[in-house]
Amino acid sequence: MYDNLFTPFPLAHGVTAPNRIVMGPMTLNQATESGHITPWIVEWYRRRAAGGIGAIVGAAVFVAQNGRGWPNAVGIADDSYTEGWRECVEAAHANGALFGPQLFHGGASSHESLLGHQPLSSSEWKRGDFDAARAMTEAEIEQAIQDFADGARRSIEAGCDFVELHGAHSYLLHQFWRGDVNHRTDKWGELTAFPAAVTKAVREAIGPDVPLIYRFSVHSDDPAAADNPVTPDSLAEFLHALETAGVDVWDISCWHESRRGYFGTDIWLPDWVKKFSDKPRLVAGNFLTPDNASDYVATGHAEAVALARALISDAEWASKAHRGDEDAIRPYDQAHWKAITMGIDPGA
Repeated sequence: MYDNLFTPFPLAHGVTAPNRIVMGPMTLNQATESGHITPWIVEWYRRRAAGGIGAIVGAAVFVAQNGRGWPNAVGIADDSYTEGWRECVEAAHANGALFGPQLFHGGASSHESLLGHQPLSSSEWKRGDFDAARAMTEAEIEQAIQDFADGARRSIEAGCDFVELHGAHSYLLHQFWRGDVNHRTDKWGELTAFPAAVTKAVREAIGPDVPLIYRFSVHSDDPAAADNPVTPDSLAEFLHALETAGVDVWDISCWHESRRGYFGTDIWLPDWVKKFSDKPRLVAGNFLTPDNASDYVATGHAEAVALARALISDAEWASKAHRGDEDAIRPYDQAHWKAITMGIDPGA
């Protein structure tokens, strides 16, 4: 059943996932206070790999202590974190799935009480209920670039098959791309400069043969938000700059709105990307049933789908879909997300 989801998904450089169902990055908040991997997290990943998905993206992995976004998030900020990630990789590989981290810096999306200092961003900016951030110095920007590269290096040392950069949802990489946030007058005021510099540094750290995925979103949190200041032309410029720097695969986050038009048209965001890039598209956006996912790939809107809520509720989602037992899939319920916060895996 749903055979188009269960064909190999070539990422790049000869690295291929066994199918086109990816566990998208999800923040579990089950790490230690310092952000180190716990057995709970390893088992979470093991269950999803055993449940038949092709690849796992480990979510929002902070690359520096000043990039933490919330308590008990996972990190890779120094070499002490590497062994925990190696355990996650081994759990995935033992069950036939690829594994890679989503490297992350929260920037303005944080609190002084967590960081011990004022959050950092491209420019002075206050995001929602987070604490006001100050503009980074040029030296801090250069250090952040190095932090991403070091996180990527540690990921490969842990045995990861690919690396993803989190450039979506108004975290630091996105804060530099947003023209309504980045008001710098130095070279980092060019909106693609920082994302491209991070991408280039990560590519150099992982070498030429490891797939590099970049997650981006046009809007921040609200799927109904205006697309401004992004335009089709600036999207094309952004994609070209990052491809030149080393991106192999686009992870396009549409939140829950993967089936709406962008830029005042009826053209969906992944199809805008296809106009400007021939790189594979992994799309996230409310894929809860096998019909949802299979139809999206079959109609050419994506080469693979990233599942999140569906895999919270049922670790065996992919296996059940593959054998045509979709009626047995446990549907998502908001209570399942709350269960994770209590250390319960609702999909087990």
